[in-house]
Amino acid sequence: MVGQDHIAKTLVKSFEKNRIAQAFLFAGPRGVGKTTTARLLAMCLNGSEEPSTNYDIESDVIQQIIEGRSMDVIEIDGASNRGIDEIRELRENIKFAPLEGKFKVVIIDEVHMLTTQAFNALLKTLEEPPSHVKFVMATTDVHKVPQTIISRCQRFDFLPITNEVVKARLQEILKAESVKIDESSLGLIAAKSDGSMRDALGFLDQILVFSDKKITNDIVVDILGIIPTEVYFDITNALHEKDGEKLIESIQHIKENGYIIEDLIRGLIGHIRNLTLMHYKNGLDLIGVSPEMKKLYKKNNYDWSLKDLVRMSNNLSEMYASIKRFSDQALIFEMTLMKFLQFDKSIDIERFLDSDIVVKEEKIEEKPKKIATKKDKKKEEKEAVETVGDIKKDWKKVLEAIGSERGSVHALLSECIVKGVKGNTLELISYDSNEFNQQLMNDNLDFVEECINKTLNISLSVKITVDTNVEKIDDEQNSNSVDQNDVMELFEGKDTM
Repeated sequence: MVGQDHIAKTLVKSFEKNRIAQAFLFAGPRGVGKTTTARLLAMCLNGSEEPSTNYDIESDVIQQIIEGRSMDVIEIDGASNRGIDEIRELRENIKFAPLEGKFKVVIIDEVHMLTTQAFNALLKTLEEPPSHVKFVMATTDVHKVPQTIISRCQRFDFLPITNEVVKARLQEILKAESVKIDESSLGLIAAKSDGSMRDALGFLDQILVFSDKKITNDIVVDILGIIPTEVYFDITNALHEKDGEKLIESIQHIKENGYIIEDLIRGLIGHIRNLTLMHYKNGLDLIGVSPEMKKLYKKNNYDWSLKDLVRMSNNLSEMYASIKRFSDQALIFEMTLMKFLQFDKSIDIERFLDSDIVVKEEKIEEKPKKIATKKDKKKEEKEAVETVGDIKKDWKKVLEAIGSERGSVHALLSECIVKGVKGNTLELISYDSNEFNQQLMNDNLDFVEECINKTLNISLSVKITVDTNVEKIDDEQNSNSVDQNDVMELFEGKDTM
């Protein structure tokens, strides 16, 4: 019994004290040893004259149980024999005494699949069982088993097997087979098994067929279809840099390799979880990855806060829960990643409110007025014209700097027009009269000023004026341009081609 020490110790003690229950219920996920434990229990009951954990493995009785030929051990598949007629037949069979052993052991696998009528028929037998009968029931869905059945059984909950236990067991098998394997490959197999020893052994058998006395990381990745960690780093690198081109390249790579979208999302959630744990001192110990992977995570230079990572994880978890409803899962995944590109960095609400109060207090302060002479005004107007030209020339850089921090502000500011500079104030015109958008822009005005001054190496305040007739300004500026009607009139509507 690998990885279920708490159950093994309890059962051994029950045999030592000869306090063996009449019925057992083994509950837990798939592939963790429920049915195997039931067969071991049958061997302990019938392997010697008295129930004991010390029995001869080579005896005929034990070999019959191992090979499934024992008349005293009845195994029933609850999914195939789930009706009341099968349970009635079972009740008739267990009335007879065992042939060779001391007990008749009835093993019902996937017992939760029995019908309500079958459970009712089984309940009477569990209440007043013959002394020579022991019941062992196994289930992966214990909440579907009626409480009346559970209350008459000694229940044991099997736990998922940890990666360390899986790796240790696989290492023992490979040592016996004289096959070499590196730590990274063992970790990949254990992670793929997801706590199931049966799955891990199945994966190992599949790999041993292909490999030749040596298992490498590349062989494991190719055979099991494991998505490399580099794929997840490519995605998060593109999202962190807000680089849409890089993200498109990553998505194209995913399509070319044919990765399963559900596995990809689950792996990406795990990757973000690892990045979250990096914010804590001992988080690396909980990640449970190979030393090489730990070094890779240590090298990341993301400045995402915990709130940013949790927000992405929540969005991915919601998508994973609902993606099975969609036929084109790749499309939903791609659009979710595109949405992440537009995410602004998370802001602590208390810190934001405090900073907002400080800004308002600063604006209330009165500044001494300076009387400008005609000479100063002419000089100011000349410098202003030069500054406007520089601003318009480098406006794209300003928008890129703002977009890397706050996508929503970038979207609104990219629709604004640079009108001019008056004194130390840069005037922008917006033709978006939506109150919510204007409020959002005003709330982020200090941030916009900071980005403009930092990018252009100037010192200006920003004023945004809403003017829904802003298009008319462009029309007037282009009034001397020649349009299609002028050309038609010049050539009298003739086609010169």
